[in-house]
Amino acid sequence: MERLFADKIIQNGVVLTVNSKDEIAEAVAIRGDRILAVGSSADIAAYRDDHTQVIDAGGKTVLPGFIDAHIHLGMYGLLDHGVINVAYPKVSSIADIQALIREDAAKKKPGEWIKLNGYDHNKLAEKRHPTKEELDEAAPSNPVQLTRCCAHMGVYNTLALKIAGVTSADQYAPDEVVLNEDGSLHGLLKETAHMDTSTKVEYSNQELIEGYVNGDRLLLSMGVTSAHDAGAYGAISTRALQDACLTGAVKARVNAMIFDMFGKQSGIRYIDSYLHTGIHSGCGNEHFRVGPVKIMLDGSSSGPSSAVIDGYTHDPDNHGIQVWTQEEADEMVMKAHKAGYQVTAHAVGDKAVTIMVNAIEKALTACPRKDHRHRIEHCGITNPELIGRIAKLGIVPISNPSFISINGTDYNRYYGSRVDFMFAMKSYLDAGIITAIGSDAPITVPNPMNSLFGALNRMDQKTGDTVGQMQKVDVLQAVRMFTYNGAYASFEENVKGSLEPGKLADVVILDQDLLTWPAEQVRDVQVRYTLIGGEVVYARD
Repeated sequence: MERLFADKIIQNGVVLTVNSKDEIAEAVAIRGDRILAVGSSADIAAYRDDHTQVIDAGGKTVLPGFIDAHIHLGMYGLLDHGVINVAYPKVSSIADIQALIREDAAKKKPGEWIKLNGYDHNKLAEKRHPTKEELDEAAPSNPVQLTRCCAHMGVYNTLALKIAGVTSADQYAPDEVVLNEDGSLHGLLKETAHMDTSTKVEYSNQELIEGYVNGDRLLLSMGVTSAHDAGAYGAISTRALQDACLTGAVKARVNAMIFDMFGKQSGIRYIDSYLHTGIHSGCGNEHFRVGPVKIMLDGSSSGPSSAVIDGYTHDPDNHGIQVWTQEEADEMVMKAHKAGYQVTAHAVGDKAVTIMVNAIEKALTACPRKDHRHRIEHCGITNPELIGRIAKLGIVPISNPSFISINGTDYNRYYGSRVDFMFAMKSYLDAGIITAIGSDAPITVPNPMNSLFGALNRMDQKTGDTVGQMQKVDVLQAVRMFTYNGAYASFEENVKGSLEPGKLADVVILDQDLLTWPAEQVRDVQVRYTLIGGEVVYARD
């Protein structure tokens, strides 16, 4: 039999294959867009001819491309490309935010939107949200949207509130329209109120495409070769993303969730428009696929506004914001499940997680389906009883360990001992649950090393405070969650997620050996090369 020669060989590496035995190899041979062989450097040398390109890994880690199982790619890419990035430490005070607004207002015509994203009131010097008056002062003639880093709430100035028609707290559920002590509007809107108002903020098709392309460029530099896009601005965003993927403008492989950011009723209409077509999750190709139907059950972990069974530790009377009732979730999950879709929900607090577990259980009882792989995005706060039910039902939780690294101290204050089962990755492993990892960018920077830091150390990177240390995992476990398990979460583990012959040649080469590099320094590790389908799409060297 004639031997096939490789187009590329990666040699002299510590190759984390992430196969069923977690074998460590030395070299990888690639032909076309597929992996030809994996083995020792001597074995793989036999696949070399005069036309083979050889990349020397220098004794460092080679692994499957990272799969970010929860990211808002376009929203991340728009930061500093149409949307002003106000994340810490770029801004550390309300005055910093005002200065950026004034600068943008000087470039815009009256009436044009000024859009900012990423502030965290906990990290501002004032330790509070800005007010509408403070935004008015910086831009009296332009509507301003200032979205918090969690994307579940934002501050709007007077002109923006007027455009949106927000005049009273009675227009929305309790606590969604924040009032001052005198009963006047503060400017801070949460959950549905915030998302409804977001529909008034304008984005052009070109802006969206440029956002996706910019986000993709950044992902490739971080070794992310596949992204589960968790939604943005509805049909216009999905169209722009699909076009960008299929034309090659976006190179990362995309699994697109069916979700828009415009609130509950808009989301229901958007999902229903898909259910009526007859297509379902999995439709597409290796570049762009239809992912799960997604609903949003509660708020954010860091706001905090997640729906919790017991009140927050720092505010016992506050149980967060529950956006969907149990009955509403049951109806939507059942409807999408019957239509053949994979179903998922944003569920952070243990009350929200319980609602989704109940809904999936009811759907599977009424209409059993093998290998459904229904998911829970974030699945933030759990407990042993919930973990047992998740395991029994075969649910795939998507964990966000990078949240621990940036919000850990706040989580200890908000949730107390509940952090022991927050993003409970070790407990998932012990229960036989397959969990994948998502960055939730732009909530966090989607550098996988930030997520690895949280998973390996369970520590706030700024304060050093530890957070639920019992949930730490080791390097190989975390890498599997970020590669193979991400592929499993989108039914693609047979074509990617590990370095095995016949699979897509999505490969990353790092500048350090993860197996020997100190866990507390993992954020210093950088990507040297990223390959998608055997093509070098990023090279630092």
